[in-house]
Amino acid sequence: MSNKIIGIGNAIMDFLCPINDDFLIKNNLTKGSMTLIDKTNLLSLNTLKIKKFSSGGSVANTINALSQLGNECSFIGSVADDVTGQQYIKDIEKVGTKFIGQINSTKDTASSFILITPDAQRTMCTYLGCAPIILEEHIQKKLFTECKILYVEGYLWDSPATISSIKKAIKIAKNFECKIAFSLSDSFCVQRHREDFIDLINNDIDILFSNESEILSLTKDSEYSSPNILNFLKTIKSNLIVAVTRNAKGCEIFNQNLIIEIPTQVVKPLDTTGAGDNFACGFLHGIIRNYELKKCAEIGNYMAGLIIQKMGARFETFEVLNLKNNIKL
Repeated sequence: MSNKIIGIGNAIMDFLCPINDDFLIKNNLTKGSMTLIDKTNLLSLNTLKIKKFSSGGSVANTINALSQLGNECSFIGSVADDVTGQQYIKDIEKVGTKFIGQINSTKDTASSFILITPDAQRTMCTYLGCAPIILEEHIQKKLFTECKILYVEGYLWDSPATISSIKKAIKIAKNFECKIAFSLSDSFCVQRHREDFIDLINNDIDILFSNESEILSLTKDSEYSSPNILNFLKTIKSNLIVAVTRNAKGCEIFNQNLIIEIPTQVVKPLDTTGAGDNFACGFLHGIIRNYELKKCAEIGNYMAGLIIQKMGARFETFEVLNLKNNIKL
């Protein structure tokens, strides 16, 4: 059985910076959100103390972790012809992910300053550079041979020119009977593209990832209610699989008339960066092995719980080996 997975997303170099809440207030930043910044803002953030840096982007984090678990993975993204771009490709390929993106000679490689407050919440300030520019010519039919899952992030809808490339990839993948997984990415992103996302989910998506605030932006509810969410999702697509992460409350899986609540072990978080990305990794790792949805969610919860106990969104190789020994993957 093939376990080939392709991800398409923003290729972003992450810079992790511990800060105090006062910094967010002073700079008018909403805790837990992602704010797009320009190059001037980027240069001002360069004065912050950087604790750690690594190649990132939401889908890239998920794909890299899936590679570490032994899956055959490729990532389609865009980096610049600069030192940061070269380091980005080197960093993801060292874990076995194949980079199938493009090299842009006119813009910089994207950077994201991930601001971590003492409560372990992360607030992202992202300079996109060339990351959203993914051309149709890089979406080749041969890439999807024996592919089982195509994973796409909602952030890409902020770049109208890239949407046609994503739709081309989805069309090709569906012709190969590949499952389409999609992340809502950010509540503000959902607000910007809600109708487009609903249309995409209805026509193309098999597996949807969300957190509480993102699903509420989609449903337009003010409070979280599992029955209301289920009823709303059924009006879009009856057989959709939806995984909603709820921090310390674990997660809920919605599928047809089912609501599966999966609790998680409560841990003291150090940094919540990458929690959703690694949940998606664990869940998709289970899906590709035809595990029951409950087990897929349990693996997702487990990986999310581990990643928030360390700084950054990525596991080291020795940590993945320990992970694989501790649960049946």
